[in-house]
Amino acid sequence: MDTKEWRRTLNGQTFLISTSRSLLSHAFVQQAFGTQAMYWAKPTSDANMKTLLDNSCTLGLYKTEDGEATKTPIGLGRVITDYVTFAFLTDVYIVDESRRLGLGRWLINCCKELFLDMADLRFVLLLTGSESAQAMYEDELAMDVLGKSESGPTVMGVRKAKLQDQRVKSGLAGA
Repeated sequence: MDTKEWRRTLNGQTFLISTSRSLLSHAFVQQAFGTQAMYWAKPTSDANMKTLLDNSCTLGLYKTEDGEATKTPIGLGRVITDYVTFAFLTDVYIVDESRRLGLGRWLINCCKELFLDMADLRFVLLLTGSESAQAMYEDELAMDVLGKSESGPTVMGVRKAKLQDQRVKSGLAGA
């Protein structure tokens, strides 16, 4: 897959989301995996981290400075996919000090663009343990709850046709 990038300016600060493998440091992902915000993950060996990232489509979220010369990682989203028929969204994370700016919704919408570019996409799945995240995935990705247990995560999913319908309803067709 070719590298994709998106830019956004908020309050005079420029942000970048990129699928470039060379931008997202393994150290940042290890640090994120060690936070309570990513309670489902844990740091792993350097070799395993390389394998994990090499076998995923990872969207890095960066705060940029100096005309984009400096890119500081502040978030990520990881998609495990065959790039044709299936995508599993996981490891969505934004550092505490960059939350509540709408960057998480933007990151998810960038994921949606990737999903819609998959010509033969059948299904997108994810697991979430948070009711607020569940509501966001329902709003942004038109996902349905497929399964829920009292002690485990909620399974959510969406077919491509529903993603396309949701894009048209929200006025994003052709965007």
